[in-house]
Amino acid sequence: MIFAPCRPAAPLRAATGVILIALGSTSPSMAHEPLWGETSNIFGPGVFHPEIRLGMMHRGDTSDPGGESAREFEQEYGLQYGVNRFVNVRLDLPAVRTDMEENISGTTQSAAVNGIGDLLLSAKVRFHLRQDTGFQTSQAVALAWKLPTGDDDLSGPGGERLIPSDQPGSGQHGFEVGYAIDWERLVDSTWVSAFYHHDLGSGFRRGDTFELDAAYGRWVVPPNVAEDLGVNLAAGVHAEIVKNDYLDEHLRADNAHNVAGIQVTPIITKGRSQYRVGVFIPLLKSGNENETDFSYEVRAGWEMFF
Repeated sequence: MIFAPCRPAAPLRAATGVILIALGSTSPSMAHEPLWGETSNIFGPGVFHPEIRLGMMHRGDTSDPGGESAREFEQEYGLQYGVNRFVNVRLDLPAVRTDMEENISGTTQSAAVNGIGDLLLSAKVRFHLRQDTGFQTSQAVALAWKLPTGDDDLSGPGGERLIPSDQPGSGQHGFEVGYAIDWERLVDSTWVSAFYHHDLGSGFRRGDTFELDAAYGRWVVPPNVAEDLGVNLAAGVHAEIVKNDYLDEHLRADNAHNVAGIQVTPIITKGRSQYRVGVFIPLLKSGNENETDFSYEVRAGWEMFF
């Protein structure tokens, strides 16, 4: 997951803009985009935006010999800063705990994988903005550099080194590029984004990943001002294409897979804080069966503007 691989980010705004809201004005409130995907919106100059995200998934089964399972609990701690009306910079540090089990000759063996992941430094640049009464549309590109700060040499239940995607860190520098476009009104918003992730170097590294998201959110409890309670219900589609990891000596891990499905994310706003809980249900799966053997994925997020 690229969340780190479940990604793992900027709020859904009413057309009046984030700066007035962050400063506690009486402008209409806003909601964050769902927990899958990215927006093109930019924070105003000097606005800080801390965020915490959590993700949980259970995949695989150990009822038969050779079966593998994993309970994943992923965290992401981020801080974003508004440089000006067109550029935001961001720092993200993920962490992971995975409890793994493997049925080896009828005996279940287990291992726990814990640690911080790879630090991600990114910038989002808005290159298009059009505003009208009660309406705004914008486009942005995102560029990120990944630093190999996480451990990449942990072992699984059988004592063998885990493949790169199951490690807390990748062991390689890498980059991300993405594009996002939004259409926003006071009553609803639509978000579309696409991202590509690539590890540099040769040998032991994660495979390329492509992500595509499209979502629609509408206020079911509309707040009149930022201090009011607001509830936004967002839903959409999420898709991932994950290529094979590379092992030492240029061998492939044979873990390539594709997943596509629907997600639903209620978003609650109150003053400068926002809370989100979302569930993703895969409907289309192909490739490595162990990687796609899950019924749902749950994510949650908290953020604040100041």
